[in-house]
Amino acid sequence: MEHSFREQYKNQVRALADQMREEALPALTEELFALFEMNGNRLQYENVYFRRRKFLAVYGIAAFIFQRQEDIKKLVKVMEEICEEECWALPAHVNRKEDNWRITVDLFASETAQALAELISFVNPALPKEHHLPESLCIRVRAEIERRVFAPFFASVPNYGCWECSDHNWNAVCTGSIGSACIYLMEGREEERLMACLRRLCHSINFYLDGFREDGACMEGIGYFTYGMTYFVGFAEQLLRYSKGSINLFDNEKVRRIACFQQKMYFRSGKTVSFSDVEPSAKFRMGLTVFLAKQYPEVRMPGSLSSDTGDFSASELPAQYCRLAADFESDSCYRFMGLLRDYIWAEKLPAPEPLQGLPGMVLPDKALLQRTSHVRHDILPDAQWSICESAVGTAMAIKGGTNGEPHNHNDIGSFFYLAGEEFLLTDLGAGEYTKEYFGEGRYNILCNSSLGHSVPIIGSKGQKAGADYKASEFKADGDGATWVEFAGAYETGTVNCLRRETNFDLDTGVLTVSDTYDIPKETDSFTEQLVTQGKVSIEGHEIRILGERYGCVVQLPEEVHCIWCQEEEHRNHIGISEPVRLIRWEVPLRCGKENKGITWFTVTSHKR
Repeated sequence: MEHSFREQYKNQVRALADQMREEALPALTEELFALFEMNGNRLQYENVYFRRRKFLAVYGIAAFIFQRQEDIKKLVKVMEEICEEECWALPAHVNRKEDNWRITVDLFASETAQALAELISFVNPALPKEHHLPESLCIRVRAEIERRVFAPFFASVPNYGCWECSDHNWNAVCTGSIGSACIYLMEGREEERLMACLRRLCHSINFYLDGFREDGACMEGIGYFTYGMTYFVGFAEQLLRYSKGSINLFDNEKVRRIACFQQKMYFRSGKTVSFSDVEPSAKFRMGLTVFLAKQYPEVRMPGSLSSDTGDFSASELPAQYCRLAADFESDSCYRFMGLLRDYIWAEKLPAPEPLQGLPGMVLPDKALLQRTSHVRHDILPDAQWSICESAVGTAMAIKGGTNGEPHNHNDIGSFFYLAGEEFLLTDLGAGEYTKEYFGEGRYNILCNSSLGHSVPIIGSKGQKAGADYKASEFKADGDGATWVEFAGAYETGTVNCLRRETNFDLDTGVLTVSDTYDIPKETDSFTEQLVTQGKVSIEGHEIRILGERYGCVVQLPEEVHCIWCQEEEHRNHIGISEPVRLIRWEVPLRCGKENKGITWFTVTSHKR
């Protein structure tokens, strides 16, 4: 028997509530907290912290949906324990040399305040009167939110910390969480104070919107788009209701363009554009997507055809698209705002079904096999991203931009190539978040450095970090061709001209990459590089890359002779070590002389 998205969601929540009922919350100890200060490790403390937030989400949402006494009883214990935590902020975000470090308002202190406020103000009234949360607990929750979040934030002179007027996800998450909690806890009680708070928060949230490009692109990538927009939309929806329609943050053409960004980031296979600190298999939030689609008819389900209807009603939504949606456990931080709205905003939707098998890839020596109707070339001119998907299920994307973007990687001119669900030429996306990852050693980490991207190494050096290092030209024709001029990504004097042209055949999925270069005589080497996590073999001027189901052949010019592959290690976002293979070849140069020319290669996919 098939179940709707919400029914499957309910089943998952019920199973988790039954499974975790006898478990105690893991302890947040001083030893764990100190690890970040001692060695930069974030994961050990955060694993325990987010496990505790999982308890809060599971039993908060189980209480709301099922209204079982055993779930409510467990929720009370969990909320009491969270009120007892020494600090709601994470070690990476506090300075314990300051006397008031315990009341630092960061992402997670704000999220905790929002969750607890929503539990006592929205979930609690929905429960049977005999199962209401104890009044003493509600009083304690109000006091803790006031002490830990409202008091330090509203007593401060703007800007609070580095986020209040920032243009990235911190702004939306903190502002949206605090705004939501304010409406819940101050409405009908402290109206004058509430209006003053909302004026400050509405001023702040505009800086978040300024961080999006005019084409709607989130430069932090799809994962951070989902994160920030969940809190922006959650706050905006509450604000719209509270103001009886007079404050409408959705009535904004830029927000409309932002809402359409998500659908451009997904390929039919479910993989995502993975520039910057992004997971290549990021899931979309069903509740957020359905809500945005009701606001803006242009919004489409991720993975759908551009011609598909925007109707998100239960009977019309294609079931296969639910496969790309986040389930309850997709968010390892268990953020209450998004998890609850995945239930209350999503109407009954068809159950997930496997997508139809992808058509055969194009073999180098065989005719085109069955084609799909899905062909696209999306261009985000302000972000300088070009995204192509072929008729045979292959896809690629290339970027320009600068090396001073939010969650920046030194990756101007970088591209990736995938067949079906497999990245054959890879953008590694986010690495493990450590102290070094956001410190001075950021670009010594492979996935952040240009040495971890498919871009040239010139004079044995990679690209430089900073907004001054940027593409000087970016254009695309909408028919598979893109041009990026990115000599400016390298140290001055290293290269006079570097122009990359990619031509992606939208019928066959064959990719041709041409680099036009002008190198001064002082630069002694020009090394092309491709990044893959597949298996590599080199035969003459052919490089073969094999994934699990698909592979590709990279054909090099005959004048290239020095070709090699070296293996490196990449620690992914959850701290697991993965092998990465860097394929390199030298472009022949005339020693001690200026060099101008064009070097090229083609990529052709095939089934294994």
